[in-house]
Amino acid sequence: MAKSKSQTELVLRELMQDRTEDVVSIALAARNAVLKSAGECSEIIYETYCISNAFTFTGKQGQGFIHIATYAQHVNLGFDRGMELDDPDELLKGTGKLIRHIRLTSIADVKQKAVIRLIEQAVAQGRAMAEKKGGVVEAQVTIKRRSG
Repeated sequence: MAKSKSQTELVLRELMQDRTEDVVSIALAARNAVLKSAGECSEIIYETYCISNAFTFTGKQGQGFIHIATYAQHVNLGFDRGMELDDPDELLKGTGKLIRHIRLTSIADVKQKAVIRLIEQAVAQGRAMAEKKGGVVEAQVTIKRRSG
């Protein structure tokens, strides 16, 4: 378990060492935008074929509100209940029952007002879900590394 934002960023950089600096910078900018909007929340980091950060107020991934998937060549900002978000700019992509995402190609994408509005909506969804599930828990970071 990492204890601070900077320690967690160091772990993420280590996990993403095979990605280009552009991809890493976009992923970290997206993470910072989520944390800026959400404040104290839990983060679950998975090392699989991509590096995934799931953000939740309950500490449970199944009750997440946003996730970031960092692939070798691109970054997706995923909204766990994206189908329910107000998206007048039609940025959200996907065909699943609930999840939608935005492919981020630059740090400027992360800073778009429409993207920040979507993040803020998702944070509000996450807080409301946490309240229904017993309340916001103390923030923690969990890192699940690939075994083998």
